[in-house]
Order: sequence, then structure tokens, then C-alpha cells
Amino acid sequence: MNVNDSDKMSEFLLQQGLERCDSCFDADMVIVNTCSVRFSAEHKAYSLLGRWKELKDKNPNLVIGVVGCMAQYASKEIKARCKYVDFVLGAKDFDNFAKTVKRFVTKRQLTVNNDRNSGCTEVFKYITIMRGCSNFCSYCIVPYVRGPEQSIDYNIISDEVKRTVDKGTKEIILLGQNVNSYDFGGVNFTGLLRKISELENVTRIRFMTNHPKDLSDELIDEIAKNKKICRHIHLPLQSGSNNILKAMNRKYTYEQYETLYEKIKNKVPDINITSDIIIGFPGETDKDFEDTFNASRKLQFGGLFVFKYSARPDTPAAKMANQVPLDVIKKRHHILLEDSNIISKKINEKYIDTTVEVLVEKYNSETKTAEARNSQSIKVFFNSEMDLTGQIVDVKITKVLPNSMSAERTQIYNAQ
Repeated sequence: MNVNDSDKMSEFLLQQGLERCDSCFDADMVIVNTCSVRFSAEHKAYSLLGRWKELKDKNPNLVIGVVGCMAQYASKEIKARCKYVDFVLGAKDFDNFAKTVKRFVTKRQLTVNNDRNSGCTEVFKYITIMRGCSNFCSYCIVPYVRGPEQSIDYNIISDEVKRTVDKGTKEIILLGQNVNSYDFGGVNFTGLLRKISELENVTRIRFMTNHPKDLSDELIDEIAKNKKICRHIHLPLQSGSNNILKAMNRKYTYEQYETLYEKIKNKVPDINITSDIIIGFPGETDKDFEDTFNASRKLQFGGLFVFKYSARPDTPAAKMANQVPLDVIKKRHHILLEDSNIISKKINEKYIDTTVEVLVEKYNSETKTAEARNSQSIKVFFNSEMDLTGQIVDVKITKVLPNSMSAERTQIYNAQ
């Protein structure tokens, strides 16, 4: 979602006649889009701002901006610690970005190129279908910085999809903190998927992220029969312990999650289910971790993002007793991550010597290597003498790793 916000800001800046720089040392404007999900992200933001002070000292006209989630709840601290920052806009103030930037472009007399054509075809496009969250998981700061859940008018979403696919975009990625609870004008998320798949030139559809408590049978059935929907679903588990799930306020038990997981697998056999796990949530015992480890072993996720718990300001979990020591968190994190990588690699081995269809997303002209992605959202790399970015290609898998595969190209579709 932050990548999508950054893309929108970048697109607006290009429309204003500003141009991208290869280095921040050459820039008239630098902006950091902040995240507050984990402390490490905030630390990186402050570190970056510290380095930018040198730029400001050399060029007083440089415009420095801080936007996003951290800017929402820590704006006073940012202004106090980094007095050279020109503007701070929180996630809820995103709509004021255009007005703020225009003011500084005029005030600092930044050089713009009004003849520059910033339009370009994107292989895939993130499209936000809802903002905010109303789930209030006890560890999560998102509802506090992005506000309550708000679905966007499906007509606005459809128009944005039409514009981007008409430019040649092959894949649409629908974004929301919890896409399963989308609801606007009587259209739920399944209805939205149907509307979008019926639009001309829509080739592939993805979406993220999903909440187990809201993922319906209707949605599973739609994925099973709608071939435009990619065979991948990201379904965060967060813990295999019911005690921890309850403390997290996740609103489901492990048994309910397992039932849902099996239902998806049975109805969509070729689907790749990936997940999130948080290690070291307050009160997590050895038994709780064992339950999580066993759940990962049993469910066999195609990919697992394992996060160390990070206390976030104003969240209930930050005030809980029995905070788990960092050394224990690191040990458990290593154990689960290593095991999950073994599982993912084993699952990927079924692709060896098979032919799969992939969408080429990037091309490295120096190494002559294409980076693509199959319907299951697994990265696939293969050698190519020509740039096939944006093309749908058949490749034969020759080697697999936990999170990617190598291949040989066999055939190209929709070549232009």
C-alpha cells in the first residue's frame, strides 16, 4: 500500500514537470514516505532524514518532505528532531499532498519541464479499493494512523482500471488493509472482482491482503471459476496458538483458520497460499511457539513472511505484561524462518520440468535476464536476448529456490 502511495505521489510530481533524479544529491525535492508497522521502519526514516540534513546545508532551497503513517502520529517529534524538514503530511492528509507540493514548487521556484511526457505503460498497477482498517488487532497501529475502514466507489475503481489497462497494463493488483470486507453501494468484494474481470483488456487480477474472518465461500467459488484471478492468496495466520490469537484480537481460532485453508485448497487445487507469522507477541510461551511451528509444518505455506514482534505506540499489545525478551524472539524467528524456507522449496520442486505461463515484469539488459511472475505469484528468472517486459511468456522451470525459480523460455504470447 505504501508502494502504491509512493507511485501516486511520483506520478503527480512528474505531471507537475519535475523529473526523477538518479541521486538525491541532484534533487530539488526529496520525500520519504514512512511506515510505522515496525520500529525498524521508523528508525530507517530518521536515519535517512539525518543524512538529508547535509543536503539541506548545501542547498537551502531543497524541499524536504515527510509523509505517511509515521508522519501521522509522530509529526511533532519529526518537526522537533528535524527542524530543516519543510512539510510533514500524515496518512490521513494524503489528499493535501498536491496542494502542498504546488506551493513549494512555486515558492522555491523549482525548475520544471512542462513539455515532458511522463506517461508510461506499467506491467502491473496497484489500485486502492479501500483505506483504513476497523479490525483493531492489538499489535497494529494502522487503524490509528490511517483511520477507520472506508471502501471506495466501485465506479471510481472501474474507471481507474479501464484507464490503466487501455494503456497496456497486463495485471491489476487490488489493495486494501482487508479487501474481504469491501462494501460499497451493495457491491461486496466478490461483486467488485466480477465487475473488474468483465472489463475489456483486463488480463490478470490479484488482490491483497485478506483477513480470515471475512473470507467468504462466495469469494472462494469466484476464484475457482474466474480464470482472470491469479492463483495466489495471501492469508495471514499470525499465530498457531489460540491463546495468542485471542490476545491479538484476530477474531478466529487456529481450527477455524485450518478449516478455511483446507476449503480453499480443495476448491482451488492449483492455488498458492502464503501467510504472515508474528514471533514474540507478548506472553508467547514455548508451547505457543510450538503450536505456531506445528501449524506451519501442517499447513505447508507456499511462502511465509516471519516477523519479529515490534511494540507500537498506543496499541494494547505495547502495554501488555510478559513482553518476550529479544534474544528469545530472534531464536524463534530463525527456527521458523529456516523451516518455512525448506517447506517452500519443497513445494516449488513440483514445478521442475513443467511449463508455466509468466508475465515478464523487468529486464536487465546488462545480464540479459528477465524477471517474471507466474499466476501463483512466484518469481521466475530466465535468460533472454530481448526485452520481453509486459509480455506473457511460456517458460520451462529448471531450478527452484524457496522464493523463486529459474527457467528457460519456450514461447511468447501477445508479442507486440
